[in-house]
Formats: sequence, C-alpha cells, structure tokens
Amino acid sequence: MAEQYVYAVTRIHYAEQSLLSEQEMEQLISAPSVEEVMRILDDKGWGAPDLPLEDPDTLVAVETEKTWGLVQELAGDVAPFNVFRYANDFHNLKAAIKLAYTANEEEDKEHYFQPFGTIELEKIIKAANEHDFSSLPEPMASAGREAYEVLAHTGNGQLCDMVLDRAALVAIYDAGTKSGSEVLTRYATLTVDAANIKAAVRCSLMGKSREFAEKAIAPTGTLDTGALLSAASSDSLDALYSYLSFTSYASAVPELQKSLAAFERWCDNQMMELIKPQRYNYFSIEPLAAFILGRENEIRMVRLILSAKINHLSEEVLRERLRITYV
Repeated sequence: MAEQYVYAVTRIHYAEQSLLSEQEMEQLISAPSVEEVMRILDDKGWGAPDLPLEDPDTLVAVETEKTWGLVQELAGDVAPFNVFRYANDFHNLKAAIKLAYTANEEEDKEHYFQPFGTIELEKIIKAANEHDFSSLPEPMASAGREAYEVLAHTGNGQLCDMVLDRAALVAIYDAGTKSGSEVLTRYATLTVDAANIKAAVRCSLMGKSREFAEKAIAPTGTLDTGALLSAASSDSLDALYSYLSFTSYASAVPELQKSLAAFERWCDNQMMELIKPQRYNYFSIEPLAAFILGRENEIRMVRLILSAKINHLSEEVLRERLRITYV
C-alpha cells in the first residue's frame, strides 16, 4: 500500500507544477479583460479544446472534473475523500426538495445541482419527488424528511435550507474526525467551526432569537455551542469576540471585526498554511487530500477573478479578497 502512495504522491507533485503561483495570480488580477484572463489560463493548460473562452462556469466545471479524475486515477477509490463531497450531496438534496415542492417542470435542471457528490443524483431526485427518503443513507434521510416537512408546512425555503445545512455540517465533522487523516480532520473542523461562527454573526446582526439561532448553528465542531448561541442571540458581537479570543480562533477576531468576507479569507488562508507540510508525506493519502484542497482553492480564486472582471471590480478590491496559493 505504501508503494501505491509513493507513486500517487510523485504524480501529484508533478501535477502541482501546473498550479498557479502567486505571481501568476497577480497576472490574472492585472489582466485588462476576461478574454485576457482566459488566454493566460489557456497557456497554463486550463479548459478543453472545444471550450468557449467566454464561458467561465464551464471552465470551472472542467477544471473540477480534471481534479477528481486525477485523484480517482491515482487512488482508485475516492471514498476516502468523501468528506469533501458531502456538501454537494446536501446541496443537491436541497435543490431536489425545492424543485419537488414547487413542481418545477423546467426541462433543463442541471444548473440547480452540483457534480461529484457521493450519492447518485437520480436517487436524490427520486427521493424528493416521491417524498420518500428511505433510500438515502442516514442521517441524510432524516434530514431530508425534516426539511421537506418544514417546507411543506411553512413554505419557508430558508428554514428548509437551515435543516440541511446543519445536517451537512454534522456529516462533514463526523467523517473528518473519524478519518484518521490529519488533513481531513483539520478540513472538517475548520469548515464546521467557521460555518457556526458565521451563523452566530449573522443571527446577531439580524437580531434573531435564540430559537432561530439553534436552527442555524450546528451542534458539532470544537467550539462551545452554548457560547455561540448566547452570542448569536445578543444585540452585540462583543460577547462573540470575547469568547473567540480564548479559543484557537483568537487571531480571526480582527478579521471578523472587519467583515465576514475577511474572516472567510482568513479561514481559507489558514487551511492552505495547515496543509502545505502534508505535501511531503509520501506514505499516506494526506498529499492527495492536500492537493484537492489546494486545487479547489485555486479554482475558487480563478472564479473570483473572472467574476470581478465581468463585474468591473477594481484590482484593489480583488486583491483584498485573494487567498494564499497552494504553491
């Protein structure tokens, strides 16, 4: 098994040579147009021969498919990396339930769903259409039933989303912490804790009740749920800042005080710094997991840059949102 990992990691290191460096990201930011960004990306091997250069969404989809295709080729089985894919499953269930509830007859529904989940999309759609979620694995099935009932009885799409978002976080945290992988554990922990912190901030800013906050904050992660709930139902964020100052997220407080976008950037940068050392572990899945995260970070930044160019955002604004690169 160790020999398989040595070969896979060697191949991954070769693939890392094509990742975008900070200097190349700067080139993309400084590019005068979407077309120029696409030209630079084409030179780096992004896209496919028949890919329209004016279609950023398709470009991102193609690059994501390349990433998972490479990982599957090297690992043979992508199941060890399912913790990265659960968010897609719950997103797809959310979309399927809403489409079933509204009896949406639109023929082209592909844009509602995310690829690379762990569960066949047809199975999720069938479960939602028939209001029978027993074919889905637990606890996804229970969350699906609850979400559909909430939507059917209240018509409130936000509450439906909250049920599934909380369930997704629980699934991600459980999978990550049980994986035995340092990278997967760190990913799950940071993903869940960050989501709960952001939920607490939004609840406080919007003046939501504790009852509402209990639906928004997942009962999992490394942070004290009670402290988060108290902060979320407070009319001031000072309690949240004070609590976080005594946790591993103390250095994130100044970023939170700036904005949620700044906090999200801090989280992404933390993850990149945490996983970089794992690139040199030749005898485990850690470098493959780190590559997936690094590649997803890269794709996310390219999407951000393309969106900024399309919407004519300034380079200064774009640089403020840029993340650390993996290489």
